[in-house]
Amino acid sequence: MTPVPRTTRRAAVFAAALVAVVALGAARAAAEEPVRHRFLALDESRSQLHYVDQLQTGQDWTLQLPGRTRDLQLVGGHRVLLSTGNGCQEYDLRTRELVKEVADPRFEGTLSVRRLATGHTIICCAGGKKLFELDPGGQVIREATFPAVELTRLVRLTPEGTVLMGATEDKLIEVALDGRIIREMKVPGARCVYQALRLPDGRLLVATGYSATVEELAAAGQRVWKAGGLPAPEGMYFLFFAGFQVLPSGDVVVSTWTGHGADDSRKGPQLVQFNRAGDIVWQWHDPERAGSIHGVIVMDDLDPAVLNDDCAGVLGAVTR
Repeated sequence: MTPVPRTTRRAAVFAAALVAVVALGAARAAAEEPVRHRFLALDESRSQLHYVDQLQTGQDWTLQLPGRTRDLQLVGGHRVLLSTGNGCQEYDLRTRELVKEVADPRFEGTLSVRRLATGHTIICCAGGKKLFELDPGGQVIREATFPAVELTRLVRLTPEGTVLMGATEDKLIEVALDGRIIREMKVPGARCVYQALRLPDGRLLVATGYSATVEELAAAGQRVWKAGGLPAPEGMYFLFFAGFQVLPSGDVVVSTWTGHGADDSRKGPQLVQFNRAGDIVWQWHDPERAGSIHGVIVMDDLDPAVLNDDCAGVLGAVTR
């Protein structure tokens, strides 16, 4: 066997080392790459809907809304569904034009809206005491009343077709659209439960309002995970955790509402992303552009041409 010259061996070793160094540098660069998102942010204090694209400049826009709104959903056809004071509206995301509106005195005090795979729409109003189910033409086909419910904010569907909503400061209830209360659960320490989702394993993810946390609860109600909390970390400002979204990674992006005033958003970040260790891995703060944020849809992996919902935990496409 012909021996390999020493210089050739050294060159090969050097080349292999160089490849390893380059690969390590690339891995580190990828790990250090800042998180960026494309998202819709529902601006409660300035009555606006913002689209922000951190991946491609020049795509951002802001839509002025006729009034304050709490809830939003991608309902297909490149449309976004928004709650209004007495019903709901749909806007085309490409043209920012109003394309559909449902308004009725019976829906006064609408807090939350959800579109079902059937094309029907759920409207939560009267402080959460009433749920209406509307057909695709906007006609009421079912109504449920819950006299004991107070201070509901967002309603969210479960895979079983039931509805999760806050009932008082620290209570979460699951109801059916025929008027039945299926279960009630205390959320210890919560101060105005804002949103809840049922995860695939049966656990619940809850935004606790003025307690400024997002928490995962076991089926029996005990806390198994928490992010956020008061006092806020140094350099941050937390007042109220509102609408949130679970990303495919398991991270949670939450709206950190900071007050009804148009400039209250100067107090602290408007959106924060927590990983499963509870660390903040991304935040958005642009008080010149936006006020206090109530809701968010991170659109990185979503298709606005189809209906999207978070009834299975992670927001994504719904099969009709």
